[in-house]
Amino acid sequence: MALQTDLLHTSGPSSAPSDDSIGDALPRCLCRFDDGAVFAYAERGHDFIRASDRELWAVERDDALVSVRSGLELAYRRGRVYFAQESGEPLYYERAV
Repeated sequence: MALQTDLLHTSGPSSAPSDDSIGDALPRCLCRFDDGAVFAYAERGHDFIRASDRELWAVERDDALVSVRSGLELAYRRGRVYFAQESGEPLYYERAV
């Protein structure tokens, strides 16, 4: 069974959405492909926070996840799936909460 995390209530109160669609106001989650557990999320924009420690982990640029520490590309995106840069193996899939 995949570990589920209630991301709408983990980081405190958030501001109300302005002119954005409701889909833009909800966090984007990256779930691990192997077990479906939430690995990282982005509340708004393209900055992904690691769910385990709530640290900034990666930034999405040009359909790629880029590590904030090293600047290396971690994975590339095709649709809602992120694949390993070197092996092409599926790593994460994106879902909206």
